[in-house]
Amino acid sequence: MKFFPGICCIFSTLFFLASCGSSKKAVTSPAEPPARLLPALPVSQINIPVKVYMKPLLNLMDSMTAKEFTSEKWPNYLQSSCDFRYKYRFVRSPFVFTCINNKVNIGFRGNYQIAGSRCVCAFDKQVSPWVSGSCGFGDEALRRVDLNISSLLNLQPNHQVMTITRLETLKPIDKCQVTLLQNDMTAEIMDSIKASVESYCTTFDNFVQAINNNDLLKQWRSGGSRVMPISHYGFLNLNPSMLRVGRFNVNRDTLYFSLGFQGMPQFSSDSNRLVTRAPLPPITNADNNGIISTYLNAVYEYKFFNKLLNDSLSNKPFEVEGRTFVIKDINIRGSNDGKIAVDVSFTGNRKGVLHLSGTPVLDTARQFLSMPDISFALDTKDILVNIAKGMFRKRIMKELQGKSVLDIAALIQKNKPLIEARLNQPVTAWMSTAGQLESVKVVGLLPQKDYIQVQVYIKGSIVLIGRPSANLLSMKR
Repeated sequence: MKFFPGICCIFSTLFFLASCGSSKKAVTSPAEPPARLLPALPVSQINIPVKVYMKPLLNLMDSMTAKEFTSEKWPNYLQSSCDFRYKYRFVRSPFVFTCINNKVNIGFRGNYQIAGSRCVCAFDKQVSPWVSGSCGFGDEALRRVDLNISSLLNLQPNHQVMTITRLETLKPIDKCQVTLLQNDMTAEIMDSIKASVESYCTTFDNFVQAINNNDLLKQWRSGGSRVMPISHYGFLNLNPSMLRVGRFNVNRDTLYFSLGFQGMPQFSSDSNRLVTRAPLPPITNADNNGIISTYLNAVYEYKFFNKLLNDSLSNKPFEVEGRTFVIKDINIRGSNDGKIAVDVSFTGNRKGVLHLSGTPVLDTARQFLSMPDISFALDTKDILVNIAKGMFRKRIMKELQGKSVLDIAALIQKNKPLIEARLNQPVTAWMSTAGQLESVKVVGLLPQKDYIQVQVYIKGSIVLIGRPSANLLSMKR
């Protein structure tokens, strides 16, 4: 009978595993007391600072924009009317990119040369020679002009991005004086450049609006609160009541902003239980720190635990004081009065079914899970086991009660490196997370007839880090 303390150790582990989940609505039978619920949890806060290394993106933006602009038919003249023809070439410097509190500035210097000719026309026929003038040709240096384009980003409550893009600065450094009719053409050239840039600004704003109206984004906005699978452990719905996005700022080559969430996360083994069809809450513009302070309400069906535990432990041998026992089946069930029962079928040197039951009691301050009223029963046809069962019942109960306390805090501390490893890992080919776990506490546990409800508090920090490579970006184009 010395195998019972070993079985109790297994049960303690199984019980803790069973205490990490939750699931569907319980169907109350007339014999059962009414189902209870744990108190509602406080609102959860998840704030994630985001850092994106921008140099590859900026290099891509610079490379995708032509560095030289010329008139049609360059270097030949383009005749726009009977009495006028012209040609020009505009060369820009690399972009200088800044972003301060959602205001993006793109500055660059332009160097240009321009030439034009006029004549006298009669009845749309040229009747005089061309009179020409130019700037920046021959021995003359190209004329210079500084430009700055700004775009103000605004995240709307309806999850759309609005931009207001305009020409911020147009500053000629060199005048363009041509012999053509002895005119200073600087103002006319600046007006032409301004009209071209303002047209580009309007096109850019329209492009952003077209992105907002993309079918995929429309589907995302209309989808509302979503249920997400979490590996094979169950399903999660964040149930957001507020979404926050911080202001965008660039320091050197890195873009900084933050994402914030407020809501009531729910975890379950049954995805249907989590469906709310609630719309996404509006976005607010607010800066956030990197703190995770979240309460998680989890509901797991016993049948989910039974499958999970049997997949892991079925036919697994255990060596206890020289005897081998093999677990064949584990069945967990509960009741609405807060009790939980576990049946462990075993074979090996002895075979039978071990029945353990009791009321789990959670000490939230010390993070201890105990079962002070634990009881034991054994079904077996083995004559030796039946004889020993009565003789050693007191010893067995003493062993069971000694093994029925689980130090949750110690267990979490032991597994903390593994949990933190999940907070520090790649998310995509160019995005990763860096985080730290401060504490995990079980704040509520309540067995029901068909499921067990567990409430957990998690505190920590996390940062999202993006490092897009030039190769990756070129593949996306």
